[in-house]
Amino acid sequence: MSTVKLSSRMASVRRYWTRHALTAAALLAAATFAAGASAQSPITTCDAAGIGSAPLFGDGVPVTILSATPSVTPAPASVPYCLVKLLVPTAINIWVGLPTNWNGRWQSLGGGGYAGAVSAPTSAVNTGYAGATTDTGHSGGSGSFGCVNNCVGNSAANPGQPNVPLQVDFANRSEHLMAYLGKQLVKRYYGRPVVASYWNGCSTGGRQGLRMAQDYPFDYDGILAGASAIHWDRFQAGQIWYQVVQYMDNGGPIGGGVAATLNAKENLATSKAVAACDALDGIVDGVLTDPRACTYSAAADPTLTRSSCTASDATCLTPTEASAIDKMWQGPVSCAGGTSGACAVPDVTTRDLSDDGNKRLWYGEMRGTALNGLGGTTPFGIAVQQPQFWVYFDPTWDFRTLNYSNMLQFFRDTVAQVGPIMASDNPNLAPFRDKGGKLLMWHGFADQLIVPQGSIDYYDRVTQTLGGGYAHTQQFARLFMAPGVGHCGGGSGPQPQALLETLVNWVEHNQPPETILASRTVSGVPQTRPLCPYPTFARYSGAGDPNNAASFVCQ
Repeated sequence: MSTVKLSSRMASVRRYWTRHALTAAALLAAATFAAGASAQSPITTCDAAGIGSAPLFGDGVPVTILSATPSVTPAPASVPYCLVKLLVPTAINIWVGLPTNWNGRWQSLGGGGYAGAVSAPTSAVNTGYAGATTDTGHSGGSGSFGCVNNCVGNSAANPGQPNVPLQVDFANRSEHLMAYLGKQLVKRYYGRPVVASYWNGCSTGGRQGLRMAQDYPFDYDGILAGASAIHWDRFQAGQIWYQVVQYMDNGGPIGGGVAATLNAKENLATSKAVAACDALDGIVDGVLTDPRACTYSAAADPTLTRSSCTASDATCLTPTEASAIDKMWQGPVSCAGGTSGACAVPDVTTRDLSDDGNKRLWYGEMRGTALNGLGGTTPFGIAVQQPQFWVYFDPTWDFRTLNYSNMLQFFRDTVAQVGPIMASDNPNLAPFRDKGGKLLMWHGFADQLIVPQGSIDYYDRVTQTLGGGYAHTQQFARLFMAPGVGHCGGGSGPQPQALLETLVNWVEHNQPPETILASRTVSGVPQTRPLCPYPTFARYSGAGDPNNAASFVCQ
């Protein structure tokens, strides 16, 4: 499909939806729903003759209801609901859950990685939401669907072709249809429309939610986007950097390629960095509140890096291992001289890839983050699949062809091939803002798979594009960085709590979150911290219990 035809097709879909959609304000004004109102029960049956026979209107293609089956979510919740399975050409599977006792709301659940699987939306149904999941139009978690015929038989000498329809289904069409078709089922099953519609996703799911705000601003009233895979082109090109620096500086994986030794050495460097910078936020607690302020160098620490160290010694780093780790924290760069240590790379990430020279191409891992997610003994799968099936259409492509001098061209190739459909970084959220939508973004500052500065980068660009400064953006969109938290959760930091409930309160009661509570247990002692809306961060006030969120202020 040509770019012109693709653009025309997507534009026509948007016009159709805009003509037929009710704004969030109109829905709220027309509905009688309020928190605590009695639940809505079905007015039709959960079978082929009932909701299974409902006529559905897609985006110009036929929609098939494969089945409608009474179901119950797993114990202990054991919530009864109707599971409706839909198929939309080419191969988008959408499973919709309609609870017997419906709370009036809709919730779409986002996917992870390259998606490729569909399941019952039990987490939404368990809390009374009608909701849906989708496989995004293909089967299996590999990115090979981005190439026609999965690039079978292709090579560098005989490259394949992009499978544009499946790429578009993955990028945004399937997520739009979740809400568009799901709301039609809701109205026919319960006899009235949804009162408020939510997106709930992390990682790929976060990217999907942001894409809905960008492309289909009337689909969702509130969007919860965690650890968002924004800049799908750039951040995934950057994910291979952690392997490149090991081969370029160290001749191969740290620790001689032994996973246990590599993990021990990288964890040691991480703990040294945390110890060196822990007090910068006013309290020593093993967590870096804003790790961007930490400039610790592994190579410059004589207690960590020794010339006498060997690859098998897990208590220290060799100079070449330390050099590789410092470059992991630096992030991907291009160097005209061919050696990253021989060029002065500016401490700013460029979007201008047009000219040659020394450039910082994307952000690096934050100090305090587990490095083995991307810097393990083997590459992270998606970081290899994207160039194989979305950039070069050559399943034999090998990351070891990359070096410091050709990283810039690699980024250029990736942005050119992947960006137009997958970047998901359009900062103009004015339509979503103007119709009353609310966006709650969050990202763990110790995310080991998607570098967290990508979320900050996007939020800053939204603010610059819409104007009026952070205070203006915060009227409809807020970003919360979670210190010490890993990818979509985990890590050593306090974990964010009640994120969806916070968003619902903002949408339905106009109560924007001033802070979000995060909690963890340290040596059996409960600890809470406030997460503050970026660009502010929590800082200990100097008085009160340091384990209590009330002892911190946002600055």
